[in-house]
Amino acid sequence: MNTKPSWQKGLIVYVLYNVIIFGTWFAVGADYTNLVGSDVIATSLVLPLLLGAIFLALTITWLGWWRPVMTETRLTHANWAMWLVMAVMLGFILINVVNINWSAVIGTHLLFLIAAGVLVGFNEEALTRGILVVGWRGSTSNEVWIWFWTVFLFGIMHLPNGFFGAGFVASSLQVGFAFLAGSGFYLLRRVSGTLLIPMIIHGAWDFASFTLSTSGGSASNLKYVFQFGTYLISIALVIVVLVTERRLSAATRN
Repeated sequence: MNTKPSWQKGLIVYVLYNVIIFGTWFAVGADYTNLVGSDVIATSLVLPLLLGAIFLALTITWLGWWRPVMTETRLTHANWAMWLVMAVMLGFILINVVNINWSAVIGTHLLFLIAAGVLVGFNEEALTRGILVVGWRGSTSNEVWIWFWTVFLFGIMHLPNGFFGAGFVASSLQVGFAFLAGSGFYLLRRVSGTLLIPMIIHGAWDFASFTLSTSGGSASNLKYVFQFGTYLISIALVIVVLVTERRLSAATRN
């Protein structure tokens, strides 16, 4: 690594990334309630995400952090937990995909939706489960704090949505939901050994959500079972895994 990781460096990158995203939203007059319509998706969603992706790629290269960002060094072997989290996440994605009105999202609009999903998956995972995790690990060996602060900051990223039409009650709920889902993505990194898995699942989750929303497809009530199942299972399993790790570590020291 060219630069020694620290939580301060990670936090600086985090702040700058969010300035790029929300600064672009302000500049183009983005409306959170209509980010994925065919007439606005290019400027309101793909443009800020693309600028953010370029910034993150250049920053990770400059820091020399690509390897630790993409590769997990503190593997946990709770494979059962990873597969359970993936099952509920994939259930949510599949239910949404099945209910999309595909005839309403064709051509360039569909390409922009795919691009948005890919960029969200790369950006938000590279930043929060990548750069922030690497940065915090450079400052502490306490994995509980690393998990907490990185998923907390992932949640807080959603709070400014309130300034762009989401409403502060809704954006506050998003903070909580993102904290819970982020715990699942953190677990996917810890068990799979790579950031690629959470990137792919996260991107597919948002692509399916964006596309269902803009296509006018009917949302199945079953999707909420998988959505809230993801939140509950993610937080429960990450606590189980972290507590188990601490107990094993304490037993080894004794």
